[in-house]
Amino acid sequence: MSMWTAIVLIVIAAVAGEAWRHHIKARQAAPDRDALEQLARRLDALDSDLRARVETLERIVTDNKEDLKRQFDSLDKAG
Repeated sequence: MSMWTAIVLIVIAAVAGEAWRHHIKARQAAPDRDALEQLARRLDALDSDLRARVETLERIVTDNKEDLKRQFDSLDKAG
């Protein structure tokens, strides 16, 4: 084996080892499936809550003023 062949083999081994190390580190740093599912459930809950709020605001904006006054009066009496 010549000196240049040995140098090339050492470089290939070093590059392969470094690539393997990065692969292992990236696999450990990846979020687990349970955390992602929990985050998806929270986002779905927030989405439905925001949709309900927007629907309420749209209803308030598009309703007649008389009906709006009645609703505010009932809220004042309840609160």
